[in-house]
Amino acid sequence: MAPHILVTGAGGYIGGSIAADLLNAKEGFTKGTEIHAAVRSQEQAQSLSGLAVNVAHLDLGDKKLVENYLLSHDIDIVINTATSIDRTVALNLISGLSARRAATGKESYLIHTSGLSAFDEVTSWPFGPIKDTDAVYDLESKSKNTYIVRQVDTLIVEHCKASGVMLFMIFPPTLHGRGSGTWNQLSPQIPSLIKAGVKERRVYKFPDSRDAILAHISDIAAFFTLLVNAILRGDRLPEGQDGYYFLVSHEVSWWEILEKLAARLYARGLIDSPDLDVWPSEKVVAEAVGVPVRFAHSMWNASAKITCERQSILGWQPKWNKEQFLSRLDDEIDDFLELGLPKSSLLDSLKPKSAQ
Repeated sequence: MAPHILVTGAGGYIGGSIAADLLNAKEGFTKGTEIHAAVRSQEQAQSLSGLAVNVAHLDLGDKKLVENYLLSHDIDIVINTATSIDRTVALNLISGLSARRAATGKESYLIHTSGLSAFDEVTSWPFGPIKDTDAVYDLESKSKNTYIVRQVDTLIVEHCKASGVMLFMIFPPTLHGRGSGTWNQLSPQIPSLIKAGVKERRVYKFPDSRDAILAHISDIAAFFTLLVNAILRGDRLPEGQDGYYFLVSHEVSWWEILEKLAARLYARGLIDSPDLDVWPSEKVVAEAVGVPVRFAHSMWNASAKITCERQSILGWQPKWNKEQFLSRLDDEIDDFLELGLPKSSLLDSLKPKSAQ
């Protein structure tokens, strides 16, 4: 019987691109797998209806519903891209995978997508530079009370261990490029900067220049396909509290990104000056990009000091680099002008429920 894979957040930027990459696999163990796509709305479900996927308009906050779905469809692997800060969703998925494991005797796997902001000093990470081969779980546990992502990360590790669910923790960086999903095809970060620049008629920067760690969405989707292949092949990989994987393709300073972005927007007549101004306050940043103040710096001036040592285990070789990214910034502008800033589950999850 073909393995069954559930991708949560399949209407989103990362989840949609992963689902598309899995569907397009022409070789390896992912070819012929049954892909299940969990989405939040009927509109997202409709956008996926023409693909060879099992679309589930699934409330991930409903524990019984999630358990029933994973059991009745014999889900082997859940790739969770729906949220990195909602512990209820994560725990419901783990509960469902654990129930399926108990009912069938087969291994069940959770691939959880978190974020490298967990290791940034602006989110009160106290331990400085870190490698994904370090005792990351132990360090996150010691600092979990100061940042929600670390709280959820450690909770997931602990519950997977207690439930016998095999776990892989994936930490993508700031992403760029047009996704290959059917609903949300843009990342919130770069398009939000473009939107803010156009709205304010100039581009702003933070007073300190930090290095952005980046990857193209196509490279990230390719990593997930490699990981699923390795799991289905039966490879012995670091997992559980040892299963942290940092993903980075290239680095470039935020000021350099903004300078080049300002030059391109000015050339199109979309802003009044190619020169950068410093943001007057983080409150102004937050209002411009549409997030609570406490998340503005961590999303648009993030610079975690990390080293990726595990990404090569799977033979992951990113195709994009710094030079390509900077030379293709006009593509980012074109995509934003064509698609606008899509509704983002990531940005929504950062807002109080009363504001959604």
